[in-house]
Amino acid sequence: MAQVSVAQLRPGEAFLFKNQPFVVLQIRSKHMGRGGAIYRIKMRNLKTGTVLNNAFRPTNKFELIETELRPVSFLYSDQQNAYFMNPRTFDQLSLSLKLIGNSAKFLKEGEIYKLEVVSGELTGLKLPKKIRRQVIEAPEAVAGNTATGATKWIIIEGGVKIETPLFIKTGSTIIINTEKGNYVSKG
Repeated sequence: MAQVSVAQLRPGEAFLFKNQPFVVLQIRSKHMGRGGAIYRIKMRNLKTGTVLNNAFRPTNKFELIETELRPVSFLYSDQQNAYFMNPRTFDQLSLSLKLIGNSAKFLKEGEIYKLEVVSGELTGLKLPKKIRRQVIEAPEAVAGNTATGATKWIIIEGGVKIETPLFIKTGSTIIINTEKGNYVSKG
């Protein structure tokens, strides 16, 4: 693989850092005048799930690595792992909940997700940016608390609490941003 400058890295790309595979979560550059630029990268170790924040100079070079995304259907999870099935081959695969991270709370039985594979090893899970979930429990809006921007906490499928506008009711379907874990719109 080719060596690329830190300035050429983009979110979602995988690269080797200290012989470990990492994926770029976020990258920001700060130009220091005569001192040159500094690139701050928020990155996740694809083997351990550890998230690091590191600063690099434009002269730092990294080797890009290929990541493969495999479609899988979510089956169930236990205390340590989530279990998936390849819809074509019916092979069952498991992935540590540590590697899935905060996204694990949005997993729904039967939905299709994408497993990240680096060098034949399962390293992570990609959820769609937005998902639809049904509201299981939503308190009624109380008269008088309808000031601009008023919100309430509701519970969606899977037992996840989400902050929403007051008009959301039990039984409604809402759209949630999986990256931020927040309400987007009524679905």
